[in-house]
Amino acid sequence: MLDHREHYDHQAIGTRGPISASYSKKYSVTHQLCYDTWLGMGMPENVAHHSGSNVGVWTNPVSVNPQDGKRSYAASAYYAPIATRPNLVVLTDALVEEIVLSKEDDKWMATGVRFQHAGGEFVASASREVIISAGSVKSPQLLELSGIGNPQILANASIEVKVANPNVGENLQDHLSKSLNE
Repeated sequence: MLDHREHYDHQAIGTRGPISASYSKKYSVTHQLCYDTWLGMGMPENVAHHSGSNVGVWTNPVSVNPQDGKRSYAASAYYAPIATRPNLVVLTDALVEEIVLSKEDDKWMATGVRFQHAGGEFVASASREVIISAGSVKSPQLLELSGIGNPQILANASIEVKVANPNVGENLQDHLSKSLNE
């Protein structure tokens, strides 16, 4: 039994950036046994799991700096270096309810977000771009609540269709394990 298998695809993941990627120095017995069991059952080993196919067995890298053993994550990599900027406001306990869309030259453009905070409703406007980063479930929900998505789904929810895109919210695949007996 191998301790663990590491297949790092530099082209898919990269070699530079503020978030570190490495493999753990030690893996649990459960990890080792599961890995070998899946392989023994005929599941293929996936050596390029970050290149577009998640079929097979692999060991994921972790977001840990291998030099100092510290966890690398969004707050330490992106927020901490710019936390003192006077034009940055981090607002917690806010709920975004809609992407504000404005029609310009017959096209809808995201110009801000409408959100709830401390019992009030607010709009934050953007001068250049709006970035949606609410996860694989909440991002499609927010798009749909804003009128971007499958026209039939939006019509069923009585939401005005602003941008018809039947792919919004479709094809999420998050299978942590798979049976060979399907």
